[in-house]
Amino acid sequence: MNDQNEKKVAWLAATSHLLTHGYMTLLPAVLVVLSDVEDLSFFQIGVIGTMGYLLYGAGSIPAGIMTDKFGAKRMLTIGLLSMAATSILVGVSPSGWFFAVAYALFGLSASIYHPSGLPLIAKHIEKKGKALGLHGVMGNIGLTTGPLFAALMVMIFNSWRAAYIGYGILGLAFSFVMLKSKIKDEADLSLSSIMSRLTKGEPGQTVPADDPQGDLLENVSELTSREKTLYVPIALLLLYIECVLFGFIYRGAITYFPTLFQQEIDYIASQLPPQPTVLAGILSSVILGFGVVGQWFAGYISDKVKNPAMAQIAIFVFVAPVLFMISKASDMPLVIYSTLFSLVFFGWQPLRLLQNTHQRNLMVSAMA
Repeated sequence: MNDQNEKKVAWLAATSHLLTHGYMTLLPAVLVVLSDVEDLSFFQIGVIGTMGYLLYGAGSIPAGIMTDKFGAKRMLTIGLLSMAATSILVGVSPSGWFFAVAYALFGLSASIYHPSGLPLIAKHIEKKGKALGLHGVMGNIGLTTGPLFAALMVMIFNSWRAAYIGYGILGLAFSFVMLKSKIKDEADLSLSSIMSRLTKGEPGQTVPADDPQGDLLENVSELTSREKTLYVPIALLLLYIECVLFGFIYRGAITYFPTLFQQEIDYIASQLPPQPTVLAGILSSVILGFGVVGQWFAGYISDKVKNPAMAQIAIFVFVAPVLFMISKASDMPLVIYSTLFSLVFFGWQPLRLLQNTHQRNLMVSAMA
């Protein structure tokens, strides 16, 4: 990241990453208050959250196609604006059904970030290591500060709605920063530019021919020709199972940690509203913050790991009994087990990335 354009791209993408993960951790922090005020059960909120998370993932496919068509900066700007708008929409929901629909749109809006933010880094930054490191750190800052922000909003305004409206306003402000920022070889978002792209086929200017993402099909073809016929399908199947398992545990943990702390830690449960929400949000932020430490440590020792795949399996084997102990614990043991879980579990991500670098192309994995 030597020139100003590279630094601008790195910080714009990283800050967008922070906001995206922050948005997605608001629901866990306000879940109990939301359930009490809106007369929604934990199961109903869980279903609504699952639909939002599902669209957060599934929406990446059309978002990626649209990024190729319209350009990374345009799509990233659209994503930021739509996340801010739908966050505010969630905050003003007049009913449970409206909340469910608004949260689904919210998840769909959030799905735009990764297919547009990462290609922006891939195209404009030559030495991508520091930029990707900044990108990961900022994402984890969003993950850890989201619950804290929500808790503070509930404490100040005594309403879960303030968390979504407040974060939406912050997101709206940054959207205009993105809108006004100029990036070399990237088209800016405007109604006329979108119409021009639709009618005249103006290039989206997202991924050049020599970009690593553009080599994805070539790399897969090379791997297929080199390895035995069944190697790639089995490897992909195992990777998919591993990623699904990680996502299942990850989303379950960050969604219900604040609620679990409010119910199972006597000191928090004994406080008058809205203090339980505030304290549980702060504790969740601290515990998830240990995940950043775990990621850093896993990245630090990664060069010494001869078999990253076995290290990833070892993480799941270690985490399974810890999760069981979390389900049975309360008070200080619950805090200790949760911290241990966060320290170890989030180390999976850099180890997964390390294994992909052994497979020749780091950025192909980052795009996927």
